[in-house]
Amino acid sequence: MPHLTFLRDDLNEAETGDVAADERRPATETLAAFALEAALSPAQRRRIAADPAFALVVQVPAADWVEPVREACGRLAAWGYVAARTGASRSEDRADRGNDRVADRLARGDRVLGVSQSPARYLPSALVAAADLHVRLPGATDAVIARVVRAATGRRPTLPPGIARGLDFFEIAAAVRGTTARACVARLAAAARSKATADPAVGSAPDFATLVGFGDAHAWGTRLIDEIATWRASGGAPAFQRLDRHVALSSAPGLGKSSFVRSLAKAAGLPLVATSVGAWFTGSDGHLGGVLRAWDAAYTHACALAPSILFLDEADSIPNRATMDNHAREWWTPLCTSILLGFDALNAPGAPEVCIIAATNHGDRLDPALIRPGRLGRVIEIKPPSAADLAVIFRQHLDDGEVPDMDLAPLGALALGASGAQVAGWVSEARAAARAAGRPMRPEDLLGRVAPPDQGSPADRRRSAYHEAGHAVAFERIGARVAQVDLVPRRDSLGATSVATRLGQSPTRAEIEGLAVALLCGRAAEILFLGEPSAGAGGDSRSDLARVTTLLAGNHASLGLGDRLAYRGAPHEVAVALSLDPTLLGAVERDLDRLSGEALAVMEANRTAVAAVAELLIARRLVSGDALRALIAEADQHRAAQDGGQP
Repeated sequence: MPHLTFLRDDLNEAETGDVAADERRPATETLAAFALEAALSPAQRRRIAADPAFALVVQVPAADWVEPVREACGRLAAWGYVAARTGASRSEDRADRGNDRVADRLARGDRVLGVSQSPARYLPSALVAAADLHVRLPGATDAVIARVVRAATGRRPTLPPGIARGLDFFEIAAAVRGTTARACVARLAAAARSKATADPAVGSAPDFATLVGFGDAHAWGTRLIDEIATWRASGGAPAFQRLDRHVALSSAPGLGKSSFVRSLAKAAGLPLVATSVGAWFTGSDGHLGGVLRAWDAAYTHACALAPSILFLDEADSIPNRATMDNHAREWWTPLCTSILLGFDALNAPGAPEVCIIAATNHGDRLDPALIRPGRLGRVIEIKPPSAADLAVIFRQHLDDGEVPDMDLAPLGALALGASGAQVAGWVSEARAAARAAGRPMRPEDLLGRVAPPDQGSPADRRRSAYHEAGHAVAFERIGARVAQVDLVPRRDSLGATSVATRLGQSPTRAEIEGLAVALLCGRAAEILFLGEPSAGAGGDSRSDLARVTTLLAGNHASLGLGDRLAYRGAPHEVAVALSLDPTLLGAVERDLDRLSGEALAVMEANRTAVAAVAELLIARRLVSGDALRALIAEADQHRAAQDGGQP
């Protein structure tokens, strides 16, 4: 091969001339060789050839590159032992396999080669530790592709930037064929376009600027979009790795985390690779090796499409290793380690430009190692939309011409506590009802979905009214501003008190117990005004009693604010294990009894205000925060007058 020498020392020689027909080579033969050549300096190649006991580790872009690169390395030198591993063999592709052979061959003066997309995980640990040279293959860069096309067709092509982005080894090799460079470029471009947007929903996502209800997350996303635009305009300054590009989003289900990420990807002009912990199990055999390969595939795809966004949903399903038993830790540690190594690798100079966004319904359950600086960095909470936000979301989901004159502000107030997904469902149901009736949508179609007629008995409505009134007044008394209280039926309740209850980063026992008392005041109001409590304060993990139990268990066994200082897990974990610890259960029960008494006292002290709010709820079904505070102020004035004081 006089005109097309692989792994040659004359890299500075320009390849400007045509290649004779008898000297042309297929892409399957040249792609790995040229990529390897691009990754090695002439001095490094000479060193490999000269040192008989050389240990080389090559990290390739993906598993499909392993075998072609192994063959290309055979042109560098003769290797006494080669470990080319993709993770396909769960028993053999492990860091503890092959170390004896590595040590023996090196001791005998033989060269040893390791090739893998994840050397630390799959190659012998002795080889990784003792390697004289670690090489990270850049993959199919534009320069490499230009040489591959010229070698196959005889002509040097004109390439658009990133021509092979997102394509795997054999997709590139299959596209580079025939006799003309132009045809090869066209096939590469078509193949890349077909894979450019991993998540097809990105194209139909709402405009990022129009999103409402995302608070700090929207502010972060706006900054990232601006930073990426600056990075592009400046030709890569500052380095992509310096951008604030990783974050975890936490919210209750249905608040639009996935939609937010798709809109962000659309606005930033980045392809989105979406994956989830659940998909790693359902999309594989469920064994550790299959789960690891599923994670690898998503990560590798995001790196291949770089600059890109890797969206990791269900991040809280990656367990906190500090709270696992030994058996669980043994199973999960390889996966956790792989994820953390993948995050860290993106911070290295020259690493693929990938933004990582994780989503979770339980931000407090994430492994601390995931959210340390340099990885996800922090957790941003997405709160339920406000009434004003919900009115905007309703309008966004309505088609042009649907209820154009309807004032959506009252509808937003009635829907308070709902998610964007629920709003979309209501609009869809209302549209279907109107279509079935053979007419345009009417306001009552929407109202009937958001606030359906109360089918409960008068007694049930009265009980719910006093329960919610007790909560509303109590929350106001502890300084938590209530947005509204309503008797709008939902899946799990006949009413709701909409209030932002948020403890500080380091709450005191008094602050935690104050919140617990407010949560118990719904039950206390039922006892005081109706003679006995109902089951409405309990029943599921989101109930008043469940939340209070978790708070109190956390005091004693998690936060060091109870009878014991020993840490035994996160509050929700401790609460689940209460039945197995009679001593802890007894301490929580004593606190519950004491705080229930305090809740009754609060309700007795605010009897007039609670009754006024409850009766207005029965009459109107909804009491705004301002109306609530007016009723409380009126009750305070009345009591002051009765006591002979001044309001």
